[in-house]
Amino acid sequence: MKYKRFILGISIILVLFVLMLYSHQEYDKNDVHIKKLTQIFENSEKYNGTKISFCVWVKEINETNNSIKAAIQKKPYMYPMVEIYTGNLDITNIKKGDLIDVIGIVDGKNRIIATKIWLNEQWKADLIYIRSLPAIPFVLILFLRTWRFNVNTLRFERRKRNA
Repeated sequence: MKYKRFILGISIILVLFVLMLYSHQEYDKNDVHIKKLTQIFENSEKYNGTKISFCVWVKEINETNNSIKAAIQKKPYMYPMVEIYTGNLDITNIKKGDLIDVIGIVDGKNRIIATKIWLNEQWKADLIYIRSLPAIPFVLILFLRTWRFNVNTLRFERRKRNA
């Protein structure tokens, strides 16, 4: 009876961990975006002229014929290299190793004619974490004003008002 809560807590954490692993394992098989891209690149002649959007890592830039060779960023990374023809779009600020978003039209096997390209800058994604840092002390203060930790029972208990 003394360790009932401890055993229950450990078993709940273990079940949640197993569910998380199962969900992660099945994600690649059931993700709609991955299924769509796999279908398009396996049967590119069937989807000729289809407008798609995706995210790619730039592997090589050829400014003479305005094309970019890139690898699609989505896991499981089994997609072939894609050649993106940019036409008159400005690709001077794009360099090898950049992450870019592309909206384009499928034009043959592993070829896309880009209609819109924009650069994903890593600092913009990291800014989300930096913005949320000031909220952590406020949440802790609000939590600790309402709850206190009882070391005898090893759990949080609600503070009594006007006690």
